[in-house]
Amino acid sequence: MSQNDIVLVPLCEAILNDFSASYWLKLALTSALERDPVDAVADAEALVRALREHCDDVVDTVHYWNCFDI
Repeated sequence: MSQNDIVLVPLCEAILNDFSASYWLKLALTSALERDPVDAVADAEALVRALREHCDDVVDTVHYWNCFDI
């Protein structure tokens, strides 16, 4: 095995072979697997925090405006 070979753990392989997994997720995972794993995880965790904050803001906004439905 060369240094450039990527060894897939079962979850990564399952996601990449899952027909229901989004193209975006597969692309992000493939890209992340080519990077330093510590850096990839740090960036993924930062992305999760940013997306959760965005989602919370959207859900809170929608909930706020739905309170005025009559």
